[in-house]
Amino acid sequence: MPRVGIPRAFSYYYFYPFYRGFLRALGAEVVVSPRSSRRTLDLMQACPTDEPCVSVKLYFAHAAALRGTVDFFFLPYMVSVDPANYLCPKMIGIPDMVRVGLGLADEEVLAPVVDRKDRPGTWQQSFAEVAERLGVGEPDRVRRALEAAEREQERFRQLCCEGLTVPEAIARLEGREPPRPRRYSAGARSQRGLRIGVAGHAYVLYDLIGHDIVGRLREYGQVLTTEMVDDATARREMASIFEGEKMWYIEGHLLGAVLHWLRNGLVDKLILVQAFECGPMSIVENFVQEEADACGIPLLILTLDEQTGEAGLVTRLEAFMDTSPVGDSRTLRVSPLLHTTVFPTRGPEPRQVKAGVITMGSLDVGVRAILQECGVEVVRLPRLGKETIELGKELAPEFICFPMVALLGEMRHLLDRGANMLLMVMGKGKCRLGWYAQVQELLLRRYGYQFEMPSFNSPLPLRTNWGPFARVVKHVAGGASWPRIIRAFRFGWRKVVLMDEGERLLHRWRAFEEERGAADRAYQRFLGALDRASSYREIDRAWQEYRAELEAIPTVDTDPLHVRMVGEIYVLLEPLVNKDLEKLVGTRVDRRVWVHRELCASEWFRLHVFCDRRLRRREEYVRHAARPYLRELVGGHGAESVGGAVLAPREGMDGVLHLMPFTCMPEIVAQNVLVRAAEEHDIPILTFIMSEQTGEAGMVTRVEAFLDLLAERRRVRRAAAGREAVRWPAHLEWRTDGVR
Repeated sequence: MPRVGIPRAFSYYYFYPFYRGFLRALGAEVVVSPRSSRRTLDLMQACPTDEPCVSVKLYFAHAAALRGTVDFFFLPYMVSVDPANYLCPKMIGIPDMVRVGLGLADEEVLAPVVDRKDRPGTWQQSFAEVAERLGVGEPDRVRRALEAAEREQERFRQLCCEGLTVPEAIARLEGREPPRPRRYSAGARSQRGLRIGVAGHAYVLYDLIGHDIVGRLREYGQVLTTEMVDDATARREMASIFEGEKMWYIEGHLLGAVLHWLRNGLVDKLILVQAFECGPMSIVENFVQEEADACGIPLLILTLDEQTGEAGLVTRLEAFMDTSPVGDSRTLRVSPLLHTTVFPTRGPEPRQVKAGVITMGSLDVGVRAILQECGVEVVRLPRLGKETIELGKELAPEFICFPMVALLGEMRHLLDRGANMLLMVMGKGKCRLGWYAQVQELLLRRYGYQFEMPSFNSPLPLRTNWGPFARVVKHVAGGASWPRIIRAFRFGWRKVVLMDEGERLLHRWRAFEEERGAADRAYQRFLGALDRASSYREIDRAWQEYRAELEAIPTVDTDPLHVRMVGEIYVLLEPLVNKDLEKLVGTRVDRRVWVHRELCASEWFRLHVFCDRRLRRREEYVRHAARPYLRELVGGHGAESVGGAVLAPREGMDGVLHLMPFTCMPEIVAQNVLVRAAEEHDIPILTFIMSEQTGEAGMVTRVEAFLDLLAERRRVRRAAAGREAVRWPAHLEWRTDGVR
């Protein structure tokens, strides 16, 4: 009988009954790692990086605790369990993180893929392959095992809805009686009829790091937890939020349960528990705060990690329970914003539209040109700086990623300068970007701003998305005719393409210019001319003058280092956020460096909207290179970061710079597996985690040390190979592909 190990962490708290039912029906012995202890916390060092939340680190620890005791590790890819949404990117990526981080061989791992959204007809076959690995090949037996698993999962959900917590329901399924409640405080004053709602991930609440919050609160009154609310009720409440059905499955259920409590007067006090830097909860907490305020229910938000001390936690709980007033459930009201169902057209129709265009790099130059060609007045964004970040920090949730902080700051700049319409992208997926627009509007309106925010989603697939996309475009363009809109788009698109092509040339010329900074000055003049250009003739003149100016710059024969930059697109493209890292690396006085970056606005648009075949092939090639380390897409540019780093040595790169925002979920997964990828492909990788606290002085020191390392590695390797340095010609050829 094979012994199959399941780590007692993360998805265990939601899907263990299914896992157990399936494996036991196949005749396997299910071994669950021991409950978390102080020794488990010590094993968290098995996680290669510090950035993942404590729940991910605990998964590493529990998997490490199973080594040597089982024949197989059961590490399923839980991508999507609902056709409308995904799970958290870290839950999607955790099998790869653990497999790569612990160095587990493929033959040790059973990793079925559950993806009911994008691959709805394949998950059963994935479990059939697991059964075959366990020696069971009969289709009927596999089918019966899956049916048994679904019955176990359904029974688990029923027990929770009857009022049991997750550990209590699991104990009942296993034929055990839940342990007797522990007595914590003789001074706790139980209040008759007091109902306390506790919302948080089960893998936080019921693990060691949760300090038995539920047990402690039961001494004050009746405790309700979100697993006690059935799925249908939670989904019904989420329908009041625009595209609420697309929120991550677990967090969507959590939020729906909280809304159900608040809107129906079922709780008197509410406690929201989250792990430090949890990505989805940084979105959820905004909706919870808004609704709790509207309903007059006291709310306490607790953030936990492996460093959280029990004494401080208990003090906060006691203070909240003893001093906060109980809300009056008879005077409930519901936030109208949460009930918005037609997001792209909400807000009052302004008499005279003044559009504010947020930017990413210099993208606003092209977007502004499109709007102006349609006759829309545009408010210019001032030169960004630290003031922008401070404006964003005042409103941003604590653990939201840095790009949203910067975007909030930009929006406040524009609104303070008279803009009454802000443009923002959306499109719900695995990362948080699709929820930015709704959260940003909520935060800005709470602060007193009045505006409208039409938000763009992808027009693809055309059958379902073109209608809403076209309505938003028509509205933003001030009702301009479609021929005029198309002409305006082509005009602005020309500017965007040339800006990106001009930036590629800048990267190259920086490595060879005799006078440092000459190419940068030429590029800034080019941007200014491009922004002012009001005709195709002026655009082409600006382009030709830029090329001529670059050609006139004296160059030197040199052998530059080649450094690839990968990471999250906004951090890569926005100098305000990355502290102008490309320029810092490319213009060192003591070192010649050619920076290579594939991601840019025009190519992203060509790939995802125009479906450019060349870029599609490149994308698949990069993702294929990432697959030994990251087999499932985790959203954002996580796979591209891994694949680009893996390909770097074979494509002539000396090193890789990896940029990610603090708390970025896809890049946290990528960074984790890149540790092993860097070792196996012998490529130095330096990761910069960008936040509003990132200091420029420290970045300079790290860049200098990294470039010194790359130069020394190159020297040693060439000396060992008996080769002299290859000299790059001073004359540089033009790249013209992509310029139409």
